[in-house]
Amino acid sequence: MTLLRTATALCLCPTVVLADPPKVVADFAPIHSLAAQVMNGVDEPDLLLPQGADPHGFQMRPSQMRALTDADLLLWVGPSMSPWLERAIESAAPDHSMALLSLPETVKREGGHDHDHGDDHDDHDDHSKDAHDDHDHEQHDEHADHVHEKHDEHADHDHDAHDEHDEHDEHKHDEHAEHAEGVDPHAWLSPKNAQIWLEAIAEELSEIDPGNAKIYHDNAHEAQEKIAALDERIQARLAPVKGKGFVLFHDAFGYFSDYYELNNLASIRETDAAPPSAAQLAEISEKIEHGEVACIFSEPAQGESQVLELAKSAGTGTAVLDPSGASQEIGPMLYENLLWTAADTIATCLEGK
Repeated sequence: MTLLRTATALCLCPTVVLADPPKVVADFAPIHSLAAQVMNGVDEPDLLLPQGADPHGFQMRPSQMRALTDADLLLWVGPSMSPWLERAIESAAPDHSMALLSLPETVKREGGHDHDHGDDHDDHDDHSKDAHDDHDHEQHDEHADHVHEKHDEHADHDHDAHDEHDEHDEHKHDEHAEHAEGVDPHAWLSPKNAQIWLEAIAEELSEIDPGNAKIYHDNAHEAQEKIAALDERIQARLAPVKGKGFVLFHDAFGYFSDYYELNNLASIRETDAAPPSAAQLAEISEKIEHGEVACIFSEPAQGESQVLELAKSAGTGTAVLDPSGASQEIGPMLYENLLWTAADTIATCLEGK
């Protein structure tokens, strides 16, 4: 009888299920760094692209496709940054996918000008305080357009199945519309966008993994405070050189130079793939001859020869800027190191001229 009562008691006990933390995949290092800060103490995100890989064009390996298929959440900049990843998402169908550039709060820069430039800089202190307020359910609804339900690989996609997903389709986000031609995808180089994205990542993870919601939000708020402190350091570092003109190898630092009100005169290339036009090079050469350009910046493994050729005649300074943090150690500190290194590199080069 004792054994029977014991067995019965054991059967009546509630079953305890220990859920694994969500599997998060980030497209490349700066986004991985933000996600790692939010997930601190719970788990670590996976990085899809190896350091140094070109996020604009990449051929995924089978192991990377499997990681994407197994993901509970994919965090990526968006199709205008990685069109190849958009196609992979359609095939791999991760449970949830958030294109950060598509968030309505994200500050977007178009046609070489940040249309929110005045607000972007003037209210960055206010945002660092406002971002500490937890998003309510209405705010989360805005992010729901960026969530894609994972396809059931074992079910036929007949009319009934589509009907079951109608409520999700109503909120499904048309990323092609958000990523219109001319939108600069390098939005992580605005500290304001980083703060917006930290909160959005925390909110999305909290919906997927409510048991760790407090950790995600606390981590996001702590990371936002660190970015606010970093912003002050960068402002002070760049203040003495704001009036000095410089030229970029390609238009990757527009968000950064707009936010910090730097004198970004031109880019040798408008995009990574586009070759410089004769008219563009002539315009840059004229600015150099007139003494308007104090420094020209190349990027890791590209642009050095063109930059040196343009700079040699006038003795213009040169340096290397790394927009994706390819030279930084992967992890939570990468984003802060990326922004500080960029600021210090710009200031150091301009100070010498």
